[in-house]
Amino acid sequence: MTKRHIWYAAGAAALSLGFAAGCGTGDDTQGAGATRSAKPRTSASATSTGPAYKGAALPALSRRPAWSLRADSSTGCAGDPARAAATSTVGDDPETCVLGDAVVVTQDLTKYPGSSSSGDEPDEYHFRARLYDAATGGVRASVDVEIPDSWPGKREHKPSAFLTVSQWTDGSPALLVVDGDVTEASGLKKESVETSYTMYSPSGRKLGSSSFQGAGRTDLTAEAGHVLLDEGSKSSTYAPIGGGDTVPVHNRAYGQQPIGSGFGYRVATGSDVWDTSGTWLVVSDRLTGKELWNTKDDVDVPADIASANDDDAKPVRIYPLSADKALLAWELSDDDPYDALLGVVDLKTGRTLAQGPKVAFGDVAGDDTADIALSPDGTTVVTRFGGGAVAWNVKTGDELWRQEDDEQDITPLALPSADVLYASVGDMRLAALNMRTKKLLSPDLAPDVSLAEDGDALQFTTDGYGVLAGQHLFVFAPGSA
Repeated sequence: MTKRHIWYAAGAAALSLGFAAGCGTGDDTQGAGATRSAKPRTSASATSTGPAYKGAALPALSRRPAWSLRADSSTGCAGDPARAAATSTVGDDPETCVLGDAVVVTQDLTKYPGSSSSGDEPDEYHFRARLYDAATGGVRASVDVEIPDSWPGKREHKPSAFLTVSQWTDGSPALLVVDGDVTEASGLKKESVETSYTMYSPSGRKLGSSSFQGAGRTDLTAEAGHVLLDEGSKSSTYAPIGGGDTVPVHNRAYGQQPIGSGFGYRVATGSDVWDTSGTWLVVSDRLTGKELWNTKDDVDVPADIASANDDDAKPVRIYPLSADKALLAWELSDDDPYDALLGVVDLKTGRTLAQGPKVAFGDVAGDDTADIALSPDGTTVVTRFGGGAVAWNVKTGDELWRQEDDEQDITPLALPSADVLYASVGDMRLAALNMRTKKLLSPDLAPDVSLAEDGDALQFTTDGYGVLAGQHLFVFAPGSA
């Protein structure tokens, strides 16, 4: 098996050398499992030697970057399979530069033979991911993957296919590293293929690792700290990364987005064979299969939705909001100018927490995806279902503002504070709006080039640092610009 190397930074000074320098002591995989990662020290050279930021001020962030990193054509960010599965754009392969409170940057170190256009394949692919402390730019950990060209996996040969963001068993963010090797046939021994799946926390600590033999285990997908071994029609078998008994997990309904942390919840549509007046949603635990609640019997139907026949099921859709909450979109009558009434429910019980505003689905009436930006404190949200964005209070349901018919489309991207919304606004691309008034604060903030392929140019860590992935990478501290 090709050995994976991981280094813990002795200090943040390695950052100033970009990817040209090593990052420390050269511990092997066994050392990666230790919890002794050094706390990065602030380096005065981190910002002075990195590229200077010449763009516009970013509202809710520091005027100057806390640190920056010079990038080149080999630099990128980690793959984001969950977002790729949720996107409705064919061919999108989104990347993300954040992992919890860390910044994750990848590099293709492969030595390609001949020119880049020659089409010759290298004998081995070499990819690297580094986890940076968002506040200081110190390198928390660096992990390398070396894949021989003869390895039979179907993953595209690029860093974001082998270094991806995922979740650990408790729903916390984790970096998934896929590594592989091929042992040639020798004597009576056949050729053998081995693939390993390893997860690291944002701190750089190794959470667990599992290896599998055979060409049939090269392209396993990961979820909640497990890899999917065998997919069944109703339930599938998962193996915990790091060892342990396999776990049967009930499949999500066809086309259902992930809802809840960990394995989360299964949402199915129920119906009564004796009464076809409507359908309802049934929410169950994916691990136990136990039904937790349904919208016909356990959820208070909003007064605006109730009809003369209380026995009729009320058509409703569900959308993920946070780890423990979801949005319900109750279908309104045909004579209403809007399509649905929103509500917030507790995922475990179905208890209604707030009744929100009415929304329009626009041209995506049959699409169960939505653009949702929730504030860090979970009190305000901006939602867009195709018919215009609406900002509202999650606790009270009170509407703050909505996109008017004569305004450009507002697609919410991030809500780093209670005062500033970052959104894609019509032909302005990335823009900042005042969250309370909808006033345009700063237009045209997106860089012309982004390191995060098919991803957002501006992303936020869990502790509020803004990561602008343009031609180079700039990290800004939370606070007024």
